[in-house]
Amino acid sequence: MAAKKPLCTLNAVVEAPCGVVAALLTSVSAGPVGPDNAFFLADGPDPEMRLRGGPNEFRAAIAGDPNGIRVEVDRAQAMLAVEGQWWFRAECRVLPHPKGSRMIQQVFNVATTGRWMVPMIARGVEGKQRLSMQRLLDRISEHLSCSAYLE
Repeated sequence: MAAKKPLCTLNAVVEAPCGVVAALLTSVSAGPVGPDNAFFLADGPDPEMRLRGGPNEFRAAIAGDPNGIRVEVDRAQAMLAVEGQWWFRAECRVLPHPKGSRMIQQVFNVATTGRWMVPMIARGVEGKQRLSMQRLLDRISEHLSCSAYLE
């Protein structure tokens, strides 16, 4: 499980029903990543990325990272998590919002050793996550034909 205090938290609104947004983000299965599978990874670092495992935990190799990434999906809780490198974990939850859905993304330090180094390595993580989240929101907006924006 993730550390208690996130390194950063981002909030967004998607003006589409919570169930629709949650289904889009938690539709994950073994196989190639694309618009119908692991939508949140479709514009990621490796266009040829393939997930293996399932149904709730997956792994994928990434060029330049010998450990690859780990993806967790909890469809009942409308939550997904991506872990990579030796310290990074991002969790995204979809919750009801008066305008449709609220997405909350938090980044955690999950290093088991060298935790003290993470604040130095993770400098600028909030800005990078903000850009990444905005790209995802733009794709969700286009895919669902709705407004999606950071708060």
